[in-house]
Amino acid sequence: MQVPDKKAFDPFDSFEGFFDQVEKRSDYWVELAKLEFTREIQLKMAADEVSKSELASRLEVRPGMVTRLLSGRNNFELSTMARIATALNCRFRSHLEPLDAKAVWFDVCCLNQQPEVDESPTAGQFREVEFRPVSAILNYEAGPLAA
Repeated sequence: MQVPDKKAFDPFDSFEGFFDQVEKRSDYWVELAKLEFTREIQLKMAADEVSKSELASRLEVRPGMVTRLLSGRNNFELSTMARIATALNCRFRSHLEPLDAKAVWFDVCCLNQQPEVDESPTAGQFREVEFRPVSAILNYEAGPLAA
């Protein structure tokens, strides 16, 4: 049940109690979504070495607009989020995650592509791969996952 966002906080004895109250407010989740999307943009720009000026050019906006978008104080529209994703050679995706689940996102690419091999591989070209559960790789406790 959502607590009205403007209601004063109930008394709390710890930071954990305070955060329990905060997480019941919809404005907390709105701000978190904005910050997460902004961080994803920044990480993609850094990985692809895309400057703010370059992103502005791709979006056909002024560089100041990109600065505002990356400030963390922007209220993104879905159309803007999709345009930014496209400008960064990505697709925008969103989903609803049940409250009692923990979603884990990871990119899977190139599954349909065959590796280019000039010659038949030799034994020295292969390496042994250790198979581990995703929870061990991502270092989180197993629990219900959202699909």
